[in-house]
Amino acid sequence: MSLFLVDGHALAYRSYYAFIRRPLVNSKGEETSAVFGFTKTILTILEKFDPSHIAVVFDSEGPTFRHELFTDYKANRPSMPESLAEQLPKIQSVLEAMSIPFLSMPGYEADDIIATLAARMGEETPVRVVSGDKDLLQIVSDTTHVIRPGKDGLLGEEIDPERLKGMSGLDPEQFVDYQALMGDATDNVPGVRGVGEKTALKLIHEFGTLENTFDNLESIRSGALRDKLIKGKEQAYLSRQLVRLEQSVPMDISLDELARKQFDTAKLQALLKDLEFSGMLQALGPPDPEPTRDAYDYRLVDTEERLHELARTLKASDEFAIDVETSALDPMRAVLAGISVAVGEGRAWYVPVHSVIDDELSLLTSPREAPGLPPGTVKDILGPVLRDASVKKIGQNIKYDAVVLENAGFELAGISFDTMLASYCLDPGQRGHGLDYLASVVFGHKMIPFKSLFEGRSRRRDIRTVGLQRVSDYACEDADYTLRLKHHFQPLLQASQVKDLFEKVEMPLSRVLTRMEMRGVALDVPILQDLSGELSTRCKAIERSIYREAGEEFNINSTARLQEILFKKLGLKPTHKTKTGYSTDIEVLKGLSEQHVLPEMVIEYRTLSKLKNTYIDALPRLVHPATRRVHTSYNQAITTTGRLSSSSPNLQNIPIRTEVGREIRKAFVAGEEGWTLIDADYSQIELRIMAHLSRDAELVKAFEDDDDVHRRTAARVMKVAPAEVTDAMRARAKMVNFGIIYGMGARGLAQALDIEQSEARKFIDDYFENYPGVRRFIDDTIESARREKAVTTLLGRVRRVPDIDSGDRRAQAFAQRVAVNTPIQGTAADIIKVAMVTLDAELEKRRLEARMILQVHDELLLEAPEREVPEVTVLVREAMEGAMSLRVPLKVDIGLGRNWLEAHI
Repeated sequence: MSLFLVDGHALAYRSYYAFIRRPLVNSKGEETSAVFGFTKTILTILEKFDPSHIAVVFDSEGPTFRHELFTDYKANRPSMPESLAEQLPKIQSVLEAMSIPFLSMPGYEADDIIATLAARMGEETPVRVVSGDKDLLQIVSDTTHVIRPGKDGLLGEEIDPERLKGMSGLDPEQFVDYQALMGDATDNVPGVRGVGEKTALKLIHEFGTLENTFDNLESIRSGALRDKLIKGKEQAYLSRQLVRLEQSVPMDISLDELARKQFDTAKLQALLKDLEFSGMLQALGPPDPEPTRDAYDYRLVDTEERLHELARTLKASDEFAIDVETSALDPMRAVLAGISVAVGEGRAWYVPVHSVIDDELSLLTSPREAPGLPPGTVKDILGPVLRDASVKKIGQNIKYDAVVLENAGFELAGISFDTMLASYCLDPGQRGHGLDYLASVVFGHKMIPFKSLFEGRSRRRDIRTVGLQRVSDYACEDADYTLRLKHHFQPLLQASQVKDLFEKVEMPLSRVLTRMEMRGVALDVPILQDLSGELSTRCKAIERSIYREAGEEFNINSTARLQEILFKKLGLKPTHKTKTGYSTDIEVLKGLSEQHVLPEMVIEYRTLSKLKNTYIDALPRLVHPATRRVHTSYNQAITTTGRLSSSSPNLQNIPIRTEVGREIRKAFVAGEEGWTLIDADYSQIELRIMAHLSRDAELVKAFEDDDDVHRRTAARVMKVAPAEVTDAMRARAKMVNFGIIYGMGARGLAQALDIEQSEARKFIDDYFENYPGVRRFIDDTIESARREKAVTTLLGRVRRVPDIDSGDRRAQAFAQRVAVNTPIQGTAADIIKVAMVTLDAELEKRRLEARMILQVHDELLLEAPEREVPEVTVLVREAMEGAMSLRVPLKVDIGLGRNWLEAHI
């Protein structure tokens, strides 16, 4: 038998700040950090300690009896963050569903209620107080212990009188006097001015009590301390009244009323589902038994007759979800293993497609055959409904399915809804948009894990080697829950401001990207092979120079060995410490280059090695054997700003400003004789968006006049004529122009320009003096973000910034930078997406052969026959410059060439 008393406000605050850097936000945009941490801790208490009695105690609103004693009590304490206050009702709803009483009393604090209940009920049962508040240490006794919450819902140390004595050298009854002497800045308890924690502890150790301390002032050697105590005596005794917990709160409640009761399981499950706490939901088990797999209408289509039946069902449907199973993740190299479809919740089919498994075993034995219906039969029977645009198709990352199907000879038309993109548009900052994650947070459903299909530790996880019935259950579930997610997300989108963004930009763009991925980009492999040889020679020469400067050979790629050489052998002064020693990252090495030549050599070695390994040697291996091109995958649902990213390989990070980066770009060529690359790059698009959003008259005029905005900024800020602006002055102005967008402060500018921080601060101040509209825009945007906890792009894309008013200064500063940057960078991302959709439609409409083949943020690369170049160039300019109407004109620089570098220049 035991009674657990939980300090509700203390636990709520602790849970809230545990996620301050990355708050938990559900798909409805509600922050749930405090509810999550609080609920997890309560569940941990129940599981670990199995208390017979439990209650959660909260502070009451309004003043307490302590405010009557001292009107400035807690005057310095900031008000509860709004995003935390909004979560308290949810916390109390969870407690109600758990049948756990929560208590408060006007005029008293939670600590007083806890102290009263512990004193009254400690005679009947052991009491355990869960709180990180040090004030409660004064009630520790043989029957009352304090348990401090730990990280991630875990519980930390349990403090009894012996533990308290070991920690502080104090008995519980001495703790009040100790607090009275040192005071508490958080609660504005004055204490004795000038007496801190160490001095207060020393005094109580020596004299035992507050009274004895003041009765023996003459024995205190330090005259200064003695004077402080004499002057602060009255404050000390007042402070003791403030910190001493009241143990006679008039509460009429019995121990029996705090007895632990059964959860209201259905209510709790509904709450956890609404909060999207999938892990807790699964741990508790559903209110009604999860239907068995047999209860779902999942059917394996393994005969031609069943395939005809399925085709008829699909033709009669308005829409269906579709998902493909493949031999590999790369859609351009994957072999189609099967197709699953769903027309209603819990109603799905799986069509296995026959193929030959071509792997290393085929060299030793006859090729293995994957069971399934012949591909030709599936195409003949299922193909017509897949290419019927009147029957809508739904998918989860359906771009992948479309690439695989088209490579297998199918046409997928009528694509209408992508659940991954719906989730992304509704909340780009959500922790994930994958099917397993969404099914878990939205429905509390655990999907069949892919790895569970394979026995043991199979090196190659090819789904075609798994039994058909197991694959059928797995594949049907994917299609089923994709359809369920569509039904969940569609009404949310219809009621949101991102509806048009989803329907008119992201969904059409998915089809554009499908074509770009399948088209790929041609590569001149010999150029890269020659470059690889040159870099090998250069890296070896740099290696020898590094060894010579170090006085020995060592593994340059080993952080530990490099630390040893730099900081021990060469004796360089380290600047930043990590868990594994002193940092040797690029910024640290740049700083160390002022002390010695070796760090600069290491930077060059790392840069060249990375480019060689990541691109020069890797790209030729990625050339597709059939198309003879490199095919990247574009990710629509990764970045929080709306920008596309590229992977497998990442073709967006090839540098343009370095010599080697430019040489790599030479290898990207027009893939056919008589064809040309067209490179179209927005000119200063983010600054133009800044001019539009800020309405700054000077900035707007600079773009209307088609002026050199960096030179103009330098002239105005540095108060010289435009003709007198040097390249160095222009470069400094350019750094500020772009730095303002990314929230660069004086410190960052000083580092970037290698100038004093005071000089950087003056430059920024002068900038805002000349562009007051920009200053207003930044201030207004941050203020709006504080109100809305979110910012939007011009097309309505939303990014949540829940920690914009965080108590953590670094988290708040980051949120402010995000708030300013997102409307600019996000709008730029939206603009080029609109341009891509428009341009692709025009190319199709005019039946031109030209195609987009690469997108790198503000830049588009196309491939076109030379005869189409004049017409396509006009279309590209019209699509990009007309993608959005701003207060200033959008401008595009267009170049032509046989390779990417030539076209970009």
